[in-house]
Amino acid sequence: MSGKGESLGTVQRVVEILRHMAERGETTIKDLSAALGLVPSTCHRMLDLLAREGLVERNAARRSYRVGPEFFRLSALVQTHLDVRSLARPFLEQVVAACDETCVLSLYLPAEGHMVFAEKCDSSQLLRYQLALNTPLPVAWGASGRSILAFLPEEERRRLFEATGAAPATGQTVSSFAALEADLAEVRRRGYALTHGQKIAGAVGISAPVFDARGAVIGSLGVTVPEQRIAEADEAKLAALVRSHAEALSRALGAPDPLALPNQARSA
Repeated sequence: MSGKGESLGTVQRVVEILRHMAERGETTIKDLSAALGLVPSTCHRMLDLLAREGLVERNAARRSYRVGPEFFRLSALVQTHLDVRSLARPFLEQVVAACDETCVLSLYLPAEGHMVFAEKCDSSQLLRYQLALNTPLPVAWGASGRSILAFLPEEERRRLFEATGAAPATGQTVSSFAALEADLAEVRRRGYALTHGQKIAGAVGISAPVFDARGAVIGSLGVTVPEQRIAEADEAKLAALVRSHAEALSRALGAPDPLALPNQARSA
């Protein structure tokens, strides 16, 4: 193997080791060797290299390794300089490139009990919706909100239901908490929400939840499409597109893999 090939191989192994330790926690050389398909001597050599840089540290008593202080320092610096909006932007652009419909990132504000459209990437279509950013909106209405609400703890869902008014676009009301819960159970089953004209008259919304490193829902990623431009056959394709990019964004935020979709309802 050439020097360049050896360097690329080493980098790949280092990345695999760091990813494994970040996702699984403390590990031994035996476990690491089995998980990554590397011989123990290679794992030992890579871990020694990383330990010298402070990226991992050895627990002599347990004969194991865990992420080190330099790894934490670098992670904190990245989080300081890159917010969710910036991180989400490429994912929004990828969705628009694939379907040419407006894609929006919504973020949940727990203290206020509202959500906002935090970032968007517009369609090139002449007929599209102008979404106001950073304006408080109800969580119980629209695909953008319901894809968040479905994965909140039950106690929080009930609190938000009790504070919910009529749908902004139609004036529709939620008849009961049980009726809302039935809708949200379907959202969890599918892994995305689909609504017609609840927040914006004449708009079809398709959104999927976005999770953080704790596995908690923090927002949603979705598309808003004029109803005259979408056929029933398009809904499944758009849902798959939205869900795959919401999951990719969640992984970029450090969410557990596999994500808690769609069958694990979050309870209080």
